[in-house]
Amino acid sequence: MNDLQLQQAAAFLEQKFGSDWQTLVQSLGTENLRRRVGKELTSFMAFPDRGQGGSNHWRGNCSPEVVSAVLKYVLDTKKYYGKDLSTFTLLDPMSGSGTSHAAAKRYQIRSLLYDLNPTPPYGHGNWNALKNEVDDSADLIFFHPPYHSIIQYSGNMWGKPHPDDLSRCENYADFLEKLNYCIRKLFFALRKDGRLAILVGDIRYRGEFHSIQHDMMRMGNFESFIVKGQFNCVSDTRTYKKPFIPIVTEYLLVYHKQDSLIIPFSWKQENDLLVTQTDIESLTWHHLIRMTMESIGGTTTLADLYQTLQSHPKARKNPHYRERIRATLYEHPDDYKSVSRGCFQLRYVVA
Repeated sequence: MNDLQLQQAAAFLEQKFGSDWQTLVQSLGTENLRRRVGKELTSFMAFPDRGQGGSNHWRGNCSPEVVSAVLKYVLDTKKYYGKDLSTFTLLDPMSGSGTSHAAAKRYQIRSLLYDLNPTPPYGHGNWNALKNEVDDSADLIFFHPPYHSIIQYSGNMWGKPHPDDLSRCENYADFLEKLNYCIRKLFFALRKDGRLAILVGDIRYRGEFHSIQHDMMRMGNFESFIVKGQFNCVSDTRTYKKPFIPIVTEYLLVYHKQDSLIIPFSWKQENDLLVTQTDIESLTWHHLIRMTMESIGGTTTLADLYQTLQSHPKARKNPHYRERIRATLYEHPDDYKSVSRGCFQLRYVVA
């Protein structure tokens, strides 16, 4: 299908259905991903029509259909295993405009809503996730934290700037530390067989890309990883000259508390692999030579290459490392070329 056909189809649909035509097309286009094998919740969710509940004027607000989908899944799972639902409780510790309230009302279950905002539309206001205890317990905790400072809430969406607002953290590392503290606190508030569902997204902050779902702590048994499509973002109306990959998804991670006293957990640890000091099986002489030449501009003499690599662990355990270096250069003519006697150059331009 070419661009002209797409333009003609769009014009026809707009004439037929008016301003709703895009939502209809987006819903139809994702139908086969959103529903499979008779299930209404798959590893992909998309709600072009956000549905009723909460406020679409509250920036960063997710669709009530997101909360409803995971809530229905947890309820259906408990029903399948014959669990009592009479005291089932949904807890939302950052309830914003009250989206979770609408989902709980749909399924007629008890909901507890907290928010840092002193006067939220629903639930308990002035609840500080970093300082206040979670006095309640729940079967499902739906946690939709701020995505660092992408949207600042206190002093913007409500009231005055608050020092414990996760959307006003000093930097990404500070945000991540506080987010992980909240995750631990919330998981401990789960009842046995409960689920913690965390909705987060990727961000670009001061020119750097951060994937919150990748960096944050994981607690409990990882039950599902759901990709959620984003629609009607503020950035959709802007144009950018700099090449980059637009972020059009969020992620819903579901963790199951199978045991009350034994809780699996993991979190990301960062370190640097110093190629100049490392000898591992996957680092071949070819890799080492190529990366060394990249680091010095792409051109080097054999004498300089010998001197640079003589203290490397691979060279220290190989008394014939010079012969190995020379042989490697000739064994890979697609990457190296001889430009003069004893002088070699990479065949590609070093960035």
